[in-house]
Amino acid sequence: MKPENEQAEHALEWNDVSRRAIDTLRIDVTRVNWFSTYHVHHRVASHFRSGRTFLLGDAAHIHSPVGGQGMNTGIGDAINLGWKIAGALRRTIDSRVLETFEPERLAFAKRLVATTDRAFKIATSDGPIARFVRLHAIPEVLPPLTALSEVRRFMFRTLSQTAIEYRDSALSRGVAGSVHAGDRLPWVDLREDGAEPIDNYAPLAAREFQVHVYGGAKPALCALCGTRGIALHAFAWREAMAAAGFARDACYLLRPDGYVAFAERNGDDTSAFTRYLDDWRITARS
Repeated sequence: MKPENEQAEHALEWNDVSRRAIDTLRIDVTRVNWFSTYHVHHRVASHFRSGRTFLLGDAAHIHSPVGGQGMNTGIGDAINLGWKIAGALRRTIDSRVLETFEPERLAFAKRLVATTDRAFKIATSDGPIARFVRLHAIPEVLPPLTALSEVRRFMFRTLSQTAIEYRDSALSRGVAGSVHAGDRLPWVDLREDGAEPIDNYAPLAAREFQVHVYGGAKPALCALCGTRGIALHAFAWREAMAAAGFARDACYLLRPDGYVAFAERNGDDTSAFTRYLDDWRITARS
């Protein structure tokens, strides 16, 4: 590619493309039918909401395709905002919930754009350090690292965005075991004894507020959920639940997007849970 001062003098053409990549791929180009340039931008809107207007997806943040995170991020934005708008319109939760969209998604968007910006610079820079990392460090270090299950798990959680958490959100309150309010619900396989549902994610298909108890649900909690019309799902305790971070017999209120909204170890005293439901005016779907 020609220097920037030369690029400004005329529109770039096929002949301006470096031969290094073409020669490395052993491609013989005999005719060019269509050619265009691609400009990479790394930007995040300063706000994701203004009154009744919300920004999400590419309208809110744009970055290079390094890591393939654009689509996942846009879908995450849509899910986060969608259930909140639906809840506000159906009056199953206070309309203040809309104020949590920006703080929950803006922080992640800023981290993502900064990360993809750094990765893009490493992938495209002609500097000696970048070339060393690209040609030697990554090819030699990455393969043995990816052979480790811990590294593969970390990479999966990062690229799939299942590690995103909203612990600092105004919607998040409490902790039970190692599961904090704001965490994505840990997954547990229930198929070992042929139980239905086959995992603890199956009830999330309802896309509504629901309570999960791993172990036995206390009478006071059952009564409260019955009065408020909130579905309660109790799963028979097994060691896999402890390994996932759950506390036995604890109360976990799930948001419609599968994140933990409220968590409390003591299921006998429902006063804190009642206050949470009252504070956010959470009711059953009519």
